[in-house]
Amino acid sequence: MILYGLCWVMIVLFGILAMMGLSSLMALQFSVAAVVYVVLFGGLAALIWFKKDNLRVEYDYTFTNGDLDVGKVFGNARRKLMTSLNMKNVEMAGMVTHQSFQRFMNDNSVKKHNWFVNRGANLSYFYFQKENQKHENLKHVIVLELSDEMLTMLKPYLKFGVWQGENAQAGPRF
Repeated sequence: MILYGLCWVMIVLFGILAMMGLSSLMALQFSVAAVVYVVLFGGLAALIWFKKDNLRVEYDYTFTNGDLDVGKVFGNARRKLMTSLNMKNVEMAGMVTHQSFQRFMNDNSVKKHNWFVNRGANLSYFYFQKENQKHENLKHVIVLELSDEMLTMLKPYLKFGVWQGENAQAGPRF
């Protein structure tokens, strides 16, 4: 939050400096320094303006009919879909505190995705394989910050024995 506020201060400061250079040019007092001021500080203000929302990132989790959608929300304005994961495709899942998670952290062939905000939260992981455009199976582990209520809703959709750790489910309850 402090960094986001600092971005706004820098946008205003760089904007004022760019305007000073522009006012010098508009008064027909052309100088190289004025052009440099306009281009440099105006460019910095514009760059920070377009990148500032990347500092306020949140993740949105939606669970519908066995599909978990993970979205990345930028500055409460834009949303980007990160993945849509069918629980039938999950090969292993559990809490990151469980020893089974460490196996994936040490495996270099597994691509890791940390899609959470709070490091001290109740984090869970999902391991799955996904075929890319070259028809290669790529291994993925996503780490999410799901609520207990969301975990309770999605566990019945996992295959038997997929959930690792305490409260391991005995399979679908349909």
